[in-house]
Parts: sequence; C-alpha cells; structure tokens
Amino acid sequence: MAASRINEGFSFQEHTVVLFSGPDVLPMSAVSRLFVMAEEKEFGETSMIRVAIAEDHAEMRVALRLLLSLAKNMRLICEASNGREAVDCVQRLHPDVLVMDIRMPVLNGLDATKQVLALTPQTRVILISSNRGGYMVKQAVQIGAQGFVPKDNVAESLRPAIEAVHRGETFFME
Repeated sequence: MAASRINEGFSFQEHTVVLFSGPDVLPMSAVSRLFVMAEEKEFGETSMIRVAIAEDHAEMRVALRLLLSLAKNMRLICEASNGREAVDCVQRLHPDVLVMDIRMPVLNGLDATKQVLALTPQTRVILISSNRGGYMVKQAVQIGAQGFVPKDNVAESLRPAIEAVHRGETFFME
C-alpha cells in the first residue's frame, strides 16, 4: 500500500500497527486480530487459550468471566448476549474455544454453533445449558460441538472442558 494512504500508526513498544484509509481500509476483523497478535507477543500470551462466551443472562456472564479470570492459561476475548453476537464475535476474533448457551434470544445456541463451525471450523465449541441429560448431549454431538457442560457443573467442569477441547479432545457431561 502506498505510504500516502497511511492514516496513523502507533507502537506497542517494538511492534508497530498501522491503520490505512482510502480504498485499502483494513476490515475491523483484521485490525482486531492485529491488536490481539501484538498484545500476545508483547505480553507473552501465545500459549493462552483464547475464549469467547455467549450467554444471555448477565449474571451468568459475570460468573463465567470470573471463572475464566482464575485460569492462568485462559483469556476471555469476547462476550456475547445472543447467538447473532456470538457468530459476529467468532468471525471477528477467531477464539480457540467458544462457550455457548443453548437457549438464547435472536439466534439460539444450536443454530449459532452450526454457523460458527461453518465459518471458522478451527473454533472449538462447548455448549452449556440448564437442561441436562442424554438428549442435550446428543443434540450437541449432532451439530458438531466438541463439548457439553450442564450449567450446574460449570464451576467444577468448564475449565477442564475448555482445556480438553483445546487439545482436540471432546468433553461431554450428562
């Protein structure tokens, strides 16, 4: 790109990020990824598991955020309050793992998971629900999710589930 199109630039110490204007504008998803990559390189977080959460209840999102903040190998990069926001978040930031509630407004977690896996098959999806049982696990498997954790087991099982699916394993609880 021509130097005359450089709008502004700033530096994360030795890492420079340059934004462009004119017809060669970087899409926001590319700019977001640049910031994340620069931050990871700056702070040595390349081994961190990048996690996104999709949950329509604010209290549960706070609990999930707190739970993830206690894990030294995980970093929350995005929160969504409905399925459509979850798909947008994954498309923009490409998390390693998405924790998705099944029952959400706008776009339910099952349909959102199908879209996420079609758009970014490298993202691993763990579904969570207040409903439990074999039927929920069967639904999760059928749509291609790599895990299922009932909400009443999230405190003990979500972090091990995230680590397992990140390693390429599956993690299903009934």
